[in-house]
Amino acid sequence: MKMIRWPLLLISALAVQNMAMAQDKVFTAHIAADGTVLRQWPEWISQVSRQAQDNYFNLYKLSFNGRIVHQDPGFCSVSPIDASSHDRQLHGQAKVVGKPVAEYVTVQTQLVDLKGASGNNALEFLILCTR
Repeated sequence: MKMIRWPLLLISALAVQNMAMAQDKVFTAHIAADGTVLRQWPEWISQVSRQAQDNYFNLYKLSFNGRIVHQDPGFCSVSPIDASSHDRQLHGQAKVVGKPVAEYVTVQTQLVDLKGASGNNALEFLILCTR
């Protein structure tokens, strides 16, 4: 009887632990420099608007699909992947600006440490958000 009790207790504890843990959601997307959504999984971005500040930065506002994203993402990370020129690979930076909310996330891209005016700071990037 004692031999059966311990495995049953262990199985019960594992079942309770699995029910208590929240299932993480992962959202990924590939955004072109002009703000076009090239790929995303799932279909979590409904619209991207781009605001350009020449020689300074570009802001991308990624609006979420309300049917997919119901809560604020807990964490978002972005990575510039623009390989259209050597300068863009070396000097391109992207970051999430502010706290991601249930409606949108804002991404800023820019070229840093260039000699002279940077001109167009639009960069292609990948974004990953989790909840």
